[in-house]
Amino acid sequence: MSRDIMRAKFLVFDLEMTGLSPERDSIIEIGAVPLEGVAPDGDYFFTPVQPYTHIKSESKRIHGLDGDDLWMAPPADIALPQFFELARGRILVGQKPQLDLAFLWKAAKTVGGDFAADWAIDVSKIFSAVFPDRHRTSLDAMARAVGIFAKREFHNALGDAIITAKVFAALVPKMNLMGISTVESLISAARVRMAG
Repeated sequence: MSRDIMRAKFLVFDLEMTGLSPERDSIIEIGAVPLEGVAPDGDYFFTPVQPYTHIKSESKRIHGLDGDDLWMAPPADIALPQFFELARGRILVGQKPQLDLAFLWKAAKTVGGDFAADWAIDVSKIFSAVFPDRHRTSLDAMARAVGIFAKREFHNALGDAIITAKVFAALVPKMNLMGISTVESLISAARVRMAG
């Protein structure tokens, strides 16, 4: 039986990390927006995470965070299980989420969390299907294309999750016009590999 996208439970999420290697770097922020279809379905989720690795200068230029900003943050074994619980039973949605997912799987193994997500959807794949002539799929470019303008100096996990949720919500009606109106058709069009 097919499930209507508008009745499905999603969790739009974003992470900030100390660098780009799941093996050598760590998560420092988690932001998430729960949705039912495109409607809010609970409070936003945000937590900083105490890093256990040095924050690389390239990453600092993106999110503007350093160790001093995070010394009072909860450690991963406290912060991550809260996110994993929120994700349970929901379809994850992210903007090019493969790297974020790799960090989550690694963190789940490290802290012993139960990361039980079944599916993850890539908003940039949906965007490319809806706008095949647009080749820029950065979060800011996709947001501008659907009429969302967010001026910001640095990236932040919750801010990026909110913008991603707004882009996703703007794309759903356009997907419906293309015949993508069920969870199954959405997963077929835009899923990313889930590996544990």
